[in-house]
Amino acid sequence: MSWREISAMLGSCCSSMLFGLSFMFTKRIVGTVPAFSLLSWRFLMGAVAMSLCALLGVIHIDYKTKKPWPLLRMTLYLPAAYFIFETYGIELTSASESGTIIACIPIFTVLASALFLHEMPSKFQVGGVLLSTVGIVIITLLKGTSPTFNPLGYVLLFGAVFSDVIYFIHNRQLTAYTPVEKTYFMCLTGAVFFTVCALVYNGVHGTVTEYLTLPFTSGSFLTSCLYLGIGCTTLAFLLTNRSVTIIGPTRTSAFSGLTTVISVVSGVVFLHESFSLLQGLATALVLAGIYCVNILHSIYTARRQAAAEQKEQTV
Repeated sequence: MSWREISAMLGSCCSSMLFGLSFMFTKRIVGTVPAFSLLSWRFLMGAVAMSLCALLGVIHIDYKTKKPWPLLRMTLYLPAAYFIFETYGIELTSASESGTIIACIPIFTVLASALFLHEMPSKFQVGGVLLSTVGIVIITLLKGTSPTFNPLGYVLLFGAVFSDVIYFIHNRQLTAYTPVEKTYFMCLTGAVFFTVCALVYNGVHGTVTEYLTLPFTSGSFLTSCLYLGIGCTTLAFLLTNRSVTIIGPTRTSAFSGLTTVISVVSGVVFLHESFSLLQGLATALVLAGIYCVNILHSIYTARRQAAAEQKEQTV
């Protein structure tokens, strides 16, 4: 494997860790503020952070020679559609149901990559995705919540799944843009979209003043939004966009299982939640699946290329 490929996989690991820890920060304020208020401030902080980096020359963004509008079709699915579907889907269903459905993202990404990008998965990728999915399903089912049988909740969650999959496909196709340019436009789109939603929601409920002053009146809200806005919305999405560019949607989405593992581990370490032997075995399945999708697939591909080159030289 090249260093570029290795760095992309390490980036996917880091982004999954950042997303995994986000659950702990979200728990601190969930139920205390409207979802749109949280999403608005999260993306606003991410957009401001990236804008400052651009002004200081830390990152380079070129929307003059490369118009940003083709990126709009990607950002309509993530962040816009995905977060709405996921937020309200989770609210209408149990933790086990939502976790199980969201765990299907790598499976549908493999199918979509083969269908639309003509990137056929290897046997290691197929087997690895299935292993990780089984592991995630076991972990979420161990939470022990009873099923809700809420059809609308299921539809919304599958809407989130397909939004994420379409985002991966569009991301792969937009080769003219750098990961930084994609991430910055995602932050801007999310900030505008969710701020409009937050203003409408809070306007209807008469809580606009509370929404505008949230980061200045609540320390826990501010620290959570700073982490979610800069750590997840900016850095994690940047690493994900870079990974999709280098190793493709299938291998990048396989690391999503690591997000579940990190959320469980952080709950055990920081929130003193229990950790059973079955959870440990399920975690091992997730890690084994990621290993198969990335490491074994790379070895398999390298050997096939070497064999093909040797055959050409022989001929």
